[in-house]
Amino acid sequence: MESYGYNHSKTRLGSTRQTSQEVIHKARSLIEEFQLAHLTQPRLKEHADARWVPPLHPWYKVNSNAVVFSNLKNVRIGVIIHDHEGSVIAALSKHLPLPLGPLEVEAKAMDEAVLFAWHVGIREAVFETDLSVVSDALASSTTPLPLVSMVDIIAGTLYRLQDFKHTQLQHVRRQANKPAHALAQHAKGITDFVTWIEESPPFIESFVFQDAMNFSSSHY
Repeated sequence: MESYGYNHSKTRLGSTRQTSQEVIHKARSLIEEFQLAHLTQPRLKEHADARWVPPLHPWYKVNSNAVVFSNLKNVRIGVIIHDHEGSVIAALSKHLPLPLGPLEVEAKAMDEAVLFAWHVGIREAVFETDLSVVSDALASSTTPLPLVSMVDIIAGTLYRLQDFKHTQLQHVRRQANKPAHALAQHAKGITDFVTWIEESPPFIESFVFQDAMNFSSSHY
């Protein structure tokens, strides 16, 4: 992350170090300039959906979730990407040997989701998390962060987001984020990460089917 490295370089040279809030404010300003230049849609949806809803074409929806194993000092992250028809485009289960708390790990899960979506080739995406603190912090420079340790993670995510053509951030209720949670749970049995491209992991198929049924039933 360029600004983060530059910030530390200035400190080593004896210059005045930027505060955490200055770092994240700068990151957000760059994102806003980029988004305005590319005529993006509003970045934050005001209310959380109680059910999973597919994105509009040609957007993709990227859901993330994390599980903390504090006694093992590591975290598990799950990411799932759907297209506008509700089909699973890609999924990720990842283990990270990091001693993060519940709030930091959800921020890290979103960061991993943004990175994964980019590598898969997604350029227009709705990113969803069931932790409103994360979606609010990424979308608004006025949202206070409960932990200073989240600042660097959020700032890094903001820099990644500027590479996308269009992005939107949403808070979704936990019951609408079950596939991502199952992927995070699955990471307990792996040492690094596992990805599925253009296929749905068998152990989340029931959740994906239930999401599709819930969405379909709401339209009748």
